[in-house]
Amino acid sequence: MSFEPVSRIDGPIIFNSMRAKLRQVTGIATLTALEASRQPIFLLLTTSVLAFIALLPFLITHVIGDAARIVRDSALATQLVSGLVLGCFAASATIARELRRGTLASILSKPVGRAGFFLAKFAGVALVMLVFTAITTMATMLAVRTAAEAYVFDAWGSGPLLAALFLAYAWAGLTNYLTRRPFVSRTFLLVAIAVTAAFLVSWSVPGPDPETPALPWNILPAGVLLALAMLLLSAFAVSLATRLDMAPTLVACLGILLFGLMSDYLFGRQAHEQWHYALLHGIVPNWQHFWVTDALKSGSIPWRYTGNVALYTAVYAGVVLTGGLWSFNRMEVK
Repeated sequence: MSFEPVSRIDGPIIFNSMRAKLRQVTGIATLTALEASRQPIFLLLTTSVLAFIALLPFLITHVIGDAARIVRDSALATQLVSGLVLGCFAASATIARELRRGTLASILSKPVGRAGFFLAKFAGVALVMLVFTAITTMATMLAVRTAAEAYVFDAWGSGPLLAALFLAYAWAGLTNYLTRRPFVSRTFLLVAIAVTAAFLVSWSVPGPDPETPALPWNILPAGVLLALAMLLLSAFAVSLATRLDMAPTLVACLGILLFGLMSDYLFGRQAHEQWHYALLHGIVPNWQHFWVTDALKSGSIPWRYTGNVALYTAVYAGVVLTGGLWSFNRMEVK
């Protein structure tokens, strides 16, 4: 009598099981991103932010030749605040709403583990927020190009951006009328594609000064840092959305953001003198790591610094998601 090795028998079974779980997580993450992008407020707020950034060079006056810096800082601040609202809304729309409707229990009754469901929800929210940060960063670079020269407006900056928004809505409305496809989610996708196309068009056209790049590439690391901040805020939002509704989640995330922005002032000054201040300074998320626009005055943000912040984000988000998963596993689902 001969026996097959255990590894030969269990190997394909384990591989198929892992592939099935990965397919489930990918499917839930994709549906989460699609569901978030289908919310009208998500599309309206994204469009409003893009239009506001595009119009910033024309709205800000009496800047005494410092328009590019003011436009840049205002646009990046708008990204951060609007990203906080959208991240909390996306998390609440995909988790808290399922809890209220009772659909979460039917999902978890199928062979979908709570850990996979929770992490897939975070992945879906993070995907949408990354798309939002990418297009708003491109919009910021286009707006800064418009205001780069004092008392001169470069039409190849905000011009393609505003045209992209108009064409995206026009095409989405036409296809919705002819094919009856969903308007909101399709418009969000078309806006992302159109803004990317406008960015490429502006990049291909030389600026007023041929010796300088057409677009301010030093803003790119700042956009990456904001994307990392969005991921960490999304981790907090998804973890809190398992217990709170949308309004309390937004208030809690806003408190975390404001408290973290004051971390250096509240704890950092005395961290080297008293251990409990040092402990609090290490525990509270320090959002100043993600907001270093002052470094853009002297050039660009080093990519090495961006990598260190990415490591900080990965560790902190991992801790937050672990706590959220622990809470989610102990929650009674009806």
